[in-house]
Amino acid sequence: MLSLLKKELTLRKIQINYQILEKWIDLNSLEPLKLTDNMNLDLGGKFDVEVDAHLLNAYLTIFPAIEGQHKINLSEIKGILINRGITCGVDEVKIMIALAENKLIRSLPIAKGREPMAGKNAEIKYYFYEKGLKIKPKELENGKVDFYNISLIQIVEKGQLLVEKILATKGIPGITVTGLEIPALNGKDAILPIGKNLTLSADSLKGYANCEGHVVIVDRRVSVLPVFEVASDVDFSTGNIDFVGNVVVKGNIKDGFSVKAKGDVEIYGSVEGGHVFASGNIFIKKGVRGLKKSKVEAQGSVYCNFVEYAHISAAEDVIVNEAIMHSIVNSGSIIQVGGRKGLVVGGICRAGKALICKNMGSNLATITTIEVGLKPELRLEYKDVCEKLVHSKDNYQKTVKGIKLLGDLKEKIGNLPSDKNILLAKLLLTKGQLDKQEEDLSLIKQKLEEQIKELEDGYIKVSGVINCGVNVVIGRANKHFTTELYNLMLRQKGVDISISPLADEKGE
Repeated sequence: MLSLLKKELTLRKIQINYQILEKWIDLNSLEPLKLTDNMNLDLGGKFDVEVDAHLLNAYLTIFPAIEGQHKINLSEIKGILINRGITCGVDEVKIMIALAENKLIRSLPIAKGREPMAGKNAEIKYYFYEKGLKIKPKELENGKVDFYNISLIQIVEKGQLLVEKILATKGIPGITVTGLEIPALNGKDAILPIGKNLTLSADSLKGYANCEGHVVIVDRRVSVLPVFEVASDVDFSTGNIDFVGNVVVKGNIKDGFSVKAKGDVEIYGSVEGGHVFASGNIFIKKGVRGLKKSKVEAQGSVYCNFVEYAHISAAEDVIVNEAIMHSIVNSGSIIQVGGRKGLVVGGICRAGKALICKNMGSNLATITTIEVGLKPELRLEYKDVCEKLVHSKDNYQKTVKGIKLLGDLKEKIGNLPSDKNILLAKLLLTKGQLDKQEEDLSLIKQKLEEQIKELEDGYIKVSGVINCGVNVVIGRANKHFTTELYNLMLRQKGVDISISPLADEKGE
């Protein structure tokens, strides 16, 4: 309010001591304050026009005439607006209404420019399924997962429209109240993701399947891949399978044999000591009997009934119907074990986001390690760098020690024998190389630690029991369980792991 009063006094050319005025206001005095002895005061109507920093809005402040003196008229205000270049978006009707009221009006918006409107980015429209859609099995009322009524294979017909690009639009420029144009950003273009076995339309905006097959998104491009079906086991009768599309195996993957696919792999039986590698998802209707040598690796997700003595890796989820036993399981997102047992026991399970199960460990205190909160590859890379750094520092200390011994020997006997001189030169060269190696490894370690700090946000949910012998790592926090605990949620809290009842957790 003080600033408004100062503005009015300034417009009326009344000079006063503002310190006295401020003190009078602060004291909330009821005594009148004499402003000036000047009897020729300008009591006519006054006004002021302000424009915001972006020149998009103009505001009018009116100080009404006092004691019937000269009132402001529209032409006076228009003259000031024109003089200051405010010509666009002026609302004369609003000004006239304000003048007719003949009262104090503060910061009345009387002119409005137009903000620029950015154009829409190009859009890629998919006609088979939404990009990034995760296929997950349906959970039944008994808690089990229905793997039998799920299909990872999406067949399309030749000539079927699969993908379309909706063109970007141009931006609409804005304008200031002074008539200046404000440039607008145009929408960004996008590349139509045409992959294998797709035909581009004449206008280069649509992609059609040029053969019948399975549609997938690989390396951010839409492709149609044929499906290779094996009617029996993968064994000596078939040999190993390495296929550019999707593979369906109606039997089992036998010990020592492998299936590789650029798409998805669907196995009706089990993996019995064999290996499976897929650029998409892997679906195993029975399970994995690894015999301590099976490897199952997917760039998508892995779904199976059970896992025992095997090595499972998935860039996305690992969904298991009954149990994971004495295995190494790595998931970039979530490991979930359901069914009646919902058991994780023995081995190591690593998940980028979360591990959800019913029971963890066993009453025999079987050593079971669970690591969440970081993608397994990042955690393993950090561990590898730390080990290399320790090894490098150890070699450096040994090299420095060798250089010192030879230096002491040289000082004692004068000139070193030729073989010792050669050794000294080699050690000096090695020292320089180890210096550089340690510097490079330290930089890599620092960058990894920065990534780890940003990504630590994992949790573990156990609806049954965590037994003795379970070791949990969340982010960089660690906890070893020496007593049984039931129905709980584990999260990282600083350098520790917080434990809370499942009933307290919502939205997971």
